Amino acid sequence: MRKKLLLLLLLILLVSLAACASSGSADVSEEELLLETDFSEVGSWPEKLDVVTGTAVQLTGDGYELSSSSASYVWSFTETVYTDVVLETAVEQLSSERNNAYGLVCRAAGAENRNGYYFLISGDGFISIRRVERSLSSPIVDWTPHSAVRQGERSNQLKAICAGDYLAFYVNNQLVAEGTDGRFTDGVVGFAASGSEDGSVQVTFENFTITAATINR
Repeated sequence: MRKKLLLLLLLILLVSLAACASSGSADVSEEELLLETDFSEVGSWPEKLDVVTGTAVQLTGDGYELSSSSASYVWSFTETVYTDVVLETAVEQLSSERNNAYGLVCRAAGAENRNGYYFLISGDGFISIRRVERSLSSPIVDWTPHSAVRQGERSNQLKAICAGDYLAFYVNNQLVAEGTDGRFTDGVVGFAASGSEDGSVQVTFENFTITAATINR
């Protein structure tokens, strides 16, 4: 009996530790679902082919595909402006080169001005939260290796929180980065991807949701 009790207490402790490891330092409530899509509706998202920069954005039967043949970023954003949100998506890397960057963007200025917050992973297992302003990328959390990222041609579940000045990034349900920045308060949301001097990037985003968020002070 005592042995069973000890095992039960140990299990409770492990669950509690796992919950703490997955929780951020801020208390954020997820509220109204603002958008949900599997990208199956034709014309629901912008598509573009740019031969000069070697970038492409297109709806496919599997989701929303972004590709770049170089270190040039390719973006795609909503038309609706949001303030405090939680973004979630699954993304699969289709290209073989692991030196790249791709992920979610919140509070972007728009298609012509890509200022905003970028929540990025790379195919070689790194993560970063970055602020892009006037074409300059500054780290809120610099590129850091993290075991939560499934490397190479695999799928990862991404979650980005933009609530007040609080920013948090989850990969496969694990908190991998968090920080604060008050430069941008609202903007459009979407996706970004970039290859590198080593090769191109091709990724497909699936099952994207936007949820209203409130930070509880």
